[in-house]
Amino acid sequence: MSRYLRFTVNLIPGPLQVRDENGVSHPFVDIDDFVRSAQLAEQAKLDAVFIADSQGIPPDGRGFAYLDPLVVLPALARETEHVGLVATASTTYATPYALARSILSIDHVSHGRAGWNIITTMDPTVARNFGLDTPPTRDERYRRAHEFTKVVVALWESWRDDLTQSWDLNALDRAPIDHDGEFYSVAGPLQLPRSRQGRPVLFQAGGSDQGIDAAAEFADAVFSVGSTESSSRDYRERLNKETRNKRGEASGVLVLPGIFFTLGSTEDEVRRLLHDAENALDGTDALHRFAARFDLEAEVLDLDGPVPPEVAVADSSRSIGFAQGGVDLARDRPDLTLRRFIVLGGGGHRRVFGTPETVADELIGWADRGAADGYTVFAESLPQFADHIVPLLQARGVHRRDYSGTTLRDNFAQHTG
Repeated sequence: MSRYLRFTVNLIPGPLQVRDENGVSHPFVDIDDFVRSAQLAEQAKLDAVFIADSQGIPPDGRGFAYLDPLVVLPALARETEHVGLVATASTTYATPYALARSILSIDHVSHGRAGWNIITTMDPTVARNFGLDTPPTRDERYRRAHEFTKVVVALWESWRDDLTQSWDLNALDRAPIDHDGEFYSVAGPLQLPRSRQGRPVLFQAGGSDQGIDAAAEFADAVFSVGSTESSSRDYRERLNKETRNKRGEASGVLVLPGIFFTLGSTEDEVRRLLHDAENALDGTDALHRFAARFDLEAEVLDLDGPVPPEVAVADSSRSIGFAQGGVDLARDRPDLTLRRFIVLGGGGHRRVFGTPETVADELIGWADRGAADGYTVFAESLPQFADHIVPLLQARGVHRRDYSGTTLRDNFAQHTG
C-alpha cells in the first residue's frame, strides 16, 4: 500500500445513540460530546470529522436531534489543531453565496481545515419545512447541485490566489463571477480571501447515477455505502473511471465506506456479542429505521425468517446508496436471516464484529484489493477504534503516527513515506 488509509468520523451517533450513566438514550446536542469526539479523533490522528445533517423529522418520529453543523464546527475549530472539519449542507435548501461564505469562514477560523459534504436531500418532511409539498425530482435536485457547487467554487476562487492573507478591501485582484444560470443568479465576488488550502475539501454522499456523476465532477472524497467488498470495489472502479473521463485525473476520488465496529477480545466473545446484538434487536430504533427505509411494517417482520424480497429492489424513491447496499448484501449472503441482516447493517452502513486483529486485517485487505481508500467511522465506534485498532494500523504502516501538515488537504495528501 503506497498511501495511508484515510479515516473520517461521523460525529452524529449511530443506532446505539448516546446513553447516559443510567443507560438512557438522549439527544446528541451537548457541545461537550462533540468536542470530546473531535479531540479523540485528533489524538488518533484521523483525517477529519464530519457532521451529518437533516432539517426534518421522519414521520415515525425516530430521527436524531441535529445541531447545525455550521454552528458546531467553529466551536470544534477552537478545541482542535489538525483534524479536518466537514459540514453537511444541502444544495436543495440553501443558497450558494451564504453557504460559500459560511464554509470558507470555518476554513479561515480553523486555518485551512474545512470541508463541505454535498447532499441534495430527498426527504419529503424536509421539503415541507421549506414550503414545498414534495421534494424536487432526483434529476432536478442534481441539476441544481451541479450549478450550486460550481457557483460556490467560483466564489471561493474569486480572489487571486496569492491574496490569501490580504484584508485590503480595496484590492483590485477580486473579480465578480457574474453567474446567471437555470437556478441561480450570483454576482460575486465573495468578501473573503481564498483558503490557505486552495479551497475547502469537497465530499459527496450520493450513490445514484446522478450522485456518481456529481462526485466525479467535483468531489475530493465520497462517503459511500459499502455493504460488501465486491460491490464497494465495483463502485470505486466506476467512480474512478468517471473521474478520469471528466477531469483526466489518474488518482480519482477517495472512497470512504461507512463502517461500525463491535469488538471482542477473543473469537468467543465476538460470537457472544453478535448473539446479544441479534437478541436485542426487537423493537429497537435500528429495526424501525430498517423497516422505514424499505417501506415495511416493523411489527409484522419475521426476524428469524429470510430477508424480504422488497429488500432486493433498489427503489428509486429511496436513497439509492442505502437501497443498493441492501441489495448487494442480500445477494451475496442469501443465508442470512433478517435478524442478522439488520445487525450487520443491511440497508445501512456495514457493522463488523471481530477482534481488533481481524478487523484491522479486513480494513487493510479491502484497501489492498481496491475496495476502499479508507473508511468513515461513527461516533459510537470511535473509542474502540482509537484504542484498539489504530495502534495495529500504525504498527502495520498504514496509518500516520503524526500529522505532517496543517490543513485538511495536507492530511489527505500525506504519504507513508
